[in-house]
Amino acid sequence: MSRNVNSRRSFIKAASIAGIAGLAGCSGQSTSNSGGSSESNGGTIHFLSAENSQAFKDYYQKWASLFEEEHDHTVELEFVGVGTSQSQRISKLIQSGDPPELTTTAPEKGGGLALQGVLADLSNEAEWMQNEWGYEFNEDFTFELQGSQYVVPIWVNMTMDWYRVSTWEENTGMTPSEITWSEFTQALADTHNVGERAGHVIPAGESLMSTEFYIDYMFSNGGNIFTREGEDIRLVMDEGENRQKTMEVLELFEEINEFSVDGSGYGYGQQIETYWSEQANETKYFGARPLQQAVANNEAVAEDTGLMHPPYKEEKTHQAFSEGWVMFEGADNKEGAREFIKFMSRREPLIELLHIAPLHNLPPFPAAVDDDEFLDNEFINTWVKTNDNIAIGDVVEMVDTAKTLVGETNPNNALASPVFSSGAFGNMIFNTLHGDMTKEEAIDDAASQSRSIIEEF
Repeated sequence: MSRNVNSRRSFIKAASIAGIAGLAGCSGQSTSNSGGSSESNGGTIHFLSAENSQAFKDYYQKWASLFEEEHDHTVELEFVGVGTSQSQRISKLIQSGDPPELTTTAPEKGGGLALQGVLADLSNEAEWMQNEWGYEFNEDFTFELQGSQYVVPIWVNMTMDWYRVSTWEENTGMTPSEITWSEFTQALADTHNVGERAGHVIPAGESLMSTEFYIDYMFSNGGNIFTREGEDIRLVMDEGENRQKTMEVLELFEEINEFSVDGSGYGYGQQIETYWSEQANETKYFGARPLQQAVANNEAVAEDTGLMHPPYKEEKTHQAFSEGWVMFEGADNKEGAREFIKFMSRREPLIELLHIAPLHNLPPFPAAVDDDEFLDNEFINTWVKTNDNIAIGDVVEMVDTAKTLVGETNPNNALASPVFSSGAFGNMIFNTLHGDMTKEEAIDDAASQSRSIIEEF
């Protein structure tokens, strides 16, 4: 089945598309306040943020106030929870005819908004940011539709594999920075139940963690989930060679699940806790949270942690998504919003933003990961630079070789957004490992769910 993204544009409702906007962040209640003065002749910039932890609130309040001191605009900050809270708020504002000027989201989520036509073109701002930094984006971290750029990336999260160095060294003879599927499978067998810990954990369920797990291995197997033929986008993960590659991924999961914690229903939180609480000797996660949480909760684990490129078979690549600015076309103060994007995308404010979660939130420019300003951070100095098994050069390479589901096709695939959000791929893993379906049936079910979602667009 293929879908022409242009011919369907007028049939998509903005309010329903807003439901796929939120992705990264912290959950919580909505709060709203101005960053500084309450009046400005230049107008108000309403910024809706799903990052509502206190660290992010303090950061945005600080820089909104500094922006207001230099510009004739007022910044109205509104903090909501990630996912549903952000999506519902955007939907409500769109329905009322008063969308915010700005929010931040990932191309996997915001692509649907761009497809609908409710986002404003930010091509100039994206080009300005690259010139300001002197680096180029990994193109997979942006979102382009019909020649216009709709996302200005501010950070990237990507799959990383974390492991107990002493356990792996003693039982496998390796402390790898990269590893093949076959080597990885043997290493999990060798480290399973060592220290009363499982070898690994596979998240299985309708969660983004589980969805990302499948995408990560499909990419590293050289497979395609979507393809593009001109204006037509096709789901192909269940067709021909790609069906075989999906089958190989599920076969691998069956094999390594023998050495894994029962991860049925696991999301981000459970995946992180499995590592630092010493339930598993190795885990895959979408960023550096396992190391960060080990530092916070179990320093002995943090001191014994190594990083390796996610296991690969056919292609040394892995899954990532970026977070970036998007601006709504119907907003009143787009001029002020463009100024605010540029202000926040300068080195000082952006480095400070990245340092809220260092090594987890990485610069969207591969070369910037090795930038002295980014690396000048207490967490990185204490827990990364002193660790021979976490190499910054490896992280640079990982940012450079990362792929996104939206960026799988050229031009980008806006239809990846609702499929990514649906949980169909994660549910495929559950059905294979813990349900009553055969692998063939699980693949067919995931493909059927995905095509039903695409049909709505």
